[in-house]
Amino acid sequence: RRFRELLAGDDLIVAPGVYDGYSALLVEKAGFKMAATSGAAVSNSILGIDDIGVMGLTENVSHCRYIARSVSIPVTADADTGYGNPMNVHYAVRMFEEAGIAGINIEDQVHPKRCGHMPGKEVVDEYEMVKKIEAACLARTDDDFAIIARTDALALEGIEGAVRRVRAYVAAGADMIFPDAARSREDIERIVEASGVP
Repeated sequence: RRFRELLAGDDLIVAPGVYDGYSALLVEKAGFKMAATSGAAVSNSILGIDDIGVMGLTENVSHCRYIARSVSIPVTADADTGYGNPMNVHYAVRMFEEAGIAGINIEDQVHPKRCGHMPGKEVVDEYEMVKKIEAACLARTDDDFAIIARTDALALEGIEGAVRRVRAYVAAGADMIFPDAARSREDIERIVEASGVP
C-alpha cells in the first residue's frame, strides 16, 4: 500500500538498487522512500557470476525475503523473465508476494535471460509476454502488489517495437512500464505517451 501511495504522489521516486539486507538498510538510513532489488547485483553477490539467467526463482525469492524483512520501506524485486511460461509466472508472483515484496518487474527476454546492458539479448514474441502479464495480474492476492512490465525491445526492435509492446503490456494489466536501456529523452517521452499511465 505504501508503494501505491508513493506512486500516487507528485514527487519523483528514486529507488536505489539493493542486493542484500545491509545495502537495503543503508538505503533506508539515507532517507530513500523505497528500494528495488537488482537481479544483476543479487546474482553477482550471492552466486559471484554475471546475470545470465542462472539464478533460480527459489534463490531469488529467498534472498528478497531477507531484504524485505530488513527494512520498513517498500522493496520491489527483479523477477527476471518470471522463470518460465505463464503458469510459472503465476507461481512466482505468489512467492514474491508472500515474501513481503511490494511488486515485481518481469521482462520480455527469452529465457535464459541476460543483464539488460549485455549484448546478445533476445525477446519473446509480444503475445507470450502479454500472457505472462495477465497471469501475473491474476495471481496476486493483494491488488496493491505491483506488476511492472519490463521491455528489452528498444535494443532489438527500436522505438517502434518498444512502443507497440508497451501498449500491449498496459492493455494486459501492467501497472508500470520499465523500458530497459532507453537511449534518449525522446524515447522515454514516446514510451510514456504510448503507455497512457503517469
